[in-house]
Amino acid sequence: MLIIGLLSTKQEAEEIKYIAKICTLEDRIHFIVRMQKLKNILKEERNLKE
Repeated sequence: MLIIGLLSTKQEAEEIKYIAKICTLEDRIHFIVRMQKLKNILKEERNLKE
């Protein structure tokens, strides 16, 4: 977050922080979806073996 100190206004810094939080949230959502897909694949695989 060194870039925040280089911005000209506090509002610009707050906007960058807000965007970073949204990106982090988006990454977390994608991670959760991928984990759920993997769990579903493993569950299907186990059911086929039975």
